[in-house]
Amino acid sequence: MNTLITRIEPQTRAAFAALFRLSWPVIASRVGVMLMALMDTIIVGQHSSAQLGFLMLAQSLYWVPAMTSMGLLMGVQVKTAQFLGANDLHRIGAVFQRGMAYSLTLGTGFMILLLVAGLGFLGFAVTPEMAQGAKVPIIIFAVSMPLFLPGIVCTQFLEALGRTRDTLIATLLANAVNVVLLLLLVPGHVNLFGVHFEGAMGAATATLIARALQSIGLLIHVMCLKEARPFDLLGKQEPDHHGAVEQRHIGYATGAAYFIEVAAFAGMTMFAGRVGETEVASWAIVLNYASVVFMVPLGLSAGCSVLVGKAFGAGDFAAVARMGRVSFISASAFMIGVVIFTLLLSGVISRFYSHDAHLLPTVQMGLLLSCWFFIPDGLQVVAAQALRARKDILAPTVIHYISYGAIMLPLGFVFCLTLGWGVAGLIWAVAVASLISGTFQTARFLWLDRRAARPV
Repeated sequence: MNTLITRIEPQTRAAFAALFRLSWPVIASRVGVMLMALMDTIIVGQHSSAQLGFLMLAQSLYWVPAMTSMGLLMGVQVKTAQFLGANDLHRIGAVFQRGMAYSLTLGTGFMILLLVAGLGFLGFAVTPEMAQGAKVPIIIFAVSMPLFLPGIVCTQFLEALGRTRDTLIATLLANAVNVVLLLLLVPGHVNLFGVHFEGAMGAATATLIARALQSIGLLIHVMCLKEARPFDLLGKQEPDHHGAVEQRHIGYATGAAYFIEVAAFAGMTMFAGRVGETEVASWAIVLNYASVVFMVPLGLSAGCSVLVGKAFGAGDFAAVARMGRVSFISASAFMIGVVIFTLLLSGVISRFYSHDAHLLPTVQMGLLLSCWFFIPDGLQVVAAQALRARKDILAPTVIHYISYGAIMLPLGFVFCLTLGWGVAGLIWAVAVASLISGTFQTARFLWLDRRAARPV
């Protein structure tokens, strides 16, 4: 192994080291974000399969505006990294202030949208029993939106500064609070002000409180940073029309890509909801497991975005190409490990989520089929973020819309409902879309590298 490592050129070894040094706390933080959903799934699933179905339906609708907003705010991370690389430190304070204003606006707007349109859509999409059970959790998730998004701005800002361990600590503390609250609220032992907390409602309440506390803590931490003082985060900033436009454009493109992907997956959950409670719970478990392992390439994509953005801001296109390739190799290697782990331990993983004898066969089958999309799915998220960091904004969004909107969602409907394949049909649709997206996102980045290397 040491011989193999020494054969890698020093610049490439340094690129791997920089990526891992920056990314591992981000990965742990992203895993921590999903760990909150994982603990919700496990504790509610052990309490009641029906309550798990209600929770998953509510979460599927909540994550559409939540993930879209996270994408819309991505300009904070990318522009901060680019300005750091270009040594334009006087422009960074405005980036943060715009991000906070956007987060409050988006949080309030999407809260109202969930309360008005989300409940109506749920009643239209699934059975009346499922809609009634998911109603209160959706209301609680909607209220959490304006509290959740300012923390996302702080997280992206800290990651761009390279302070990834700070966000990791905040995420771990939030998860600890969430677990304590889950153990109190989900079993149905708590009554406050005449309200009985249990199951999906208890889990949604625990998540709201934990995320609100995380956002408040992160905001206080950012304001106290010594290295942030030159940016004058609270002071009046000089007008920066060009920077503001670029920040919004990055957000529009990333938000649009996140929207179509998470909306398509929410639609797939609705398809499962038209089949029955067992299918919703099985699909939810498979999707939750895939989402947890997906957090590693998502964390790598954040590290890749910062390093590619700094290299691009400095005009070092050789470093841009190097960081992209190192990130692709790292994401693919990890997901290969996930495939092997899942193939060997699918039964153990299934029982980790639930002991329901009716649920376990479908869950295990779904986990095994998911191995078809793990590698391309991990690759596509890293490649897409690498493209945005080098100011190639439109292409990754178009590829996402084609892959997940125009291809995966119709295939999911046909495979799951028309052909009657159930959860297996949904997973095959994801595999097709991920393969298309991963292939074209990576090919686009490599093509841009070759074009940048040509002599003018």
